[in-house]
This record gives sequence, C-alpha cells and structure tokens, in this order.
Amino acid sequence: MDQGIAALLQIRAQAGIDHAQWRRQARRDACSAFLAPAHEAGNALKQAARALIGDVDATEADRRLLAAHDSLTAAHAAWAALAVEGPEAVEQPAHGVKTGLHSTRTTLLAWRDSAESSFDHNVKFVERHAVEVTKVSERISAFTAAARAALDDTTPALGTDGG
Repeated sequence: MDQGIAALLQIRAQAGIDHAQWRRQARRDACSAFLAPAHEAGNALKQAARALIGDVDATEADRRLLAAHDSLTAAHAAWAALAVEGPEAVEQPAHGVKTGLHSTRTTLLAWRDSAESSFDHNVKFVERHAVEVTKVSERISAFTAAARAALDDTTPALGTDGG
C-alpha cells in the first residue's frame, strides 16, 4: 500500500513538472511572438516619420503608415495570445508596448494630415513623436525584462501544477 501511494505521488510530481515545462514553453513562445512584430511596428513607424520630415511625400508616408499598420495588427494579435497565456506581470508591460505603438501611429496620422498646411514644419508632432518613440523603447525593454523574470521563475513546487 505504501509503495502504491509513493508511486502515485511520484507520478503526480512528474505530471506537475511536465505541465510546468509545457506552460513555460507556451509562455516563451507567446512572448517571442509578441516581441518580433512589436519591434517591426516600431521600426515601421520610425520609417513613416522619416517620410514626413522635410518635403513630405504623402504617397510614401501613406505606404509606410500602411506597413506600420500591418505590423501593429500582428503585434495586437500576438498580445491577445500573450494575455491568455499570462502571467499578468508580463501581459501588463506588453499592453503598455501595444498602447504606445498605437499612440505613436495616431501621432503620425495627425502629423501627416497637418503636413501640407503647417508653417512651423509640425514641430509639435516631431517632438511628440520623439517622446513616444522613447517611451515605446523603454516599454519594450520593460516587457523583455518582465518576460525573462517570469520565464526564470517557473520552477514548480512539488505537488503543484506549475501554472
């Protein structure tokens, strides 16, 4: 009888370890799947801003904004998966990245719409964009640090499900 209980406890412990490994891999994949399009979106938004500086090429700016929109869509979809996989300590910084990217895009759209009639070369949009790019960069760093910390802290205690 004691051997049967010991075997059952050992099976449960191994199942907990296996589940924790599976969960860690799912979370790692979700974090990676978010980080790549978030970086792409940030870079695409920077390229769109470059098209708005100096002699504005509205067609090129629109093309770059569309590319940024596509990357933002991918980042949003990846964030949704991350929100499900968790943990919240990782999802919250990812949400901050997503929000910052969308704010940057909104600024660029306003900048583009005002570019033709602006006598001051849209200094307020240039400044706002610079601040938003810095915030997005800081938020991506915070997300990356939170993801690493969460993935490093996934060792289950014996007898738990690890998730």
